[in-house]
Amino acid sequence: MYALVDGVQYRERLGEPCTAREGFYSLFANTPDAALAHAGPWLIDAEQVGEALVVALAAIEHAAPAVTWLIAPQTMEGLAQLLQLNLNTELPDGRTALLRFWDPRVLVNLAELLEPSQRETFFGHIHEWHLLHKGRRVWIGRQHAQA
Repeated sequence: MYALVDGVQYRERLGEPCTAREGFYSLFANTPDAALAHAGPWLIDAEQVGEALVVALAAIEHAAPAVTWLIAPQTMEGLAQLLQLNLNTELPDGRTALLRFWDPRVLVNLAELLEPSQRETFFGHIHEWHLLHKGRRVWIGRQHAQA
């Protein structure tokens, strides 16, 4: 199980920045946005970081739209690479935009708007993706890509 957390909210709520260390992986690592890693999305391995941090992440989830939970078979590095493939999207006018899918508000809307083949491409490598949306627990899964 992994948490995907917004770096800004993590620092604001816990008083320390996300940094590359055991159990933490910046999705901006090795991308043109690497200099913004402190503010971007971080994949956190719940097993590696321990119960106290998982409890803190759950508290952040309830306080701000900043945390989602993923159940996936990949290693943290493998899952991070798959998620990095979705960081940018091409706009109709040809420009590239950052897709803030680590924000639960964006993720739930994305799941509702994507065509079935797009949902399979985006969510197919994840068994379950859990988040809070308007105070309710929502999950997106391989067989259930509707939020």
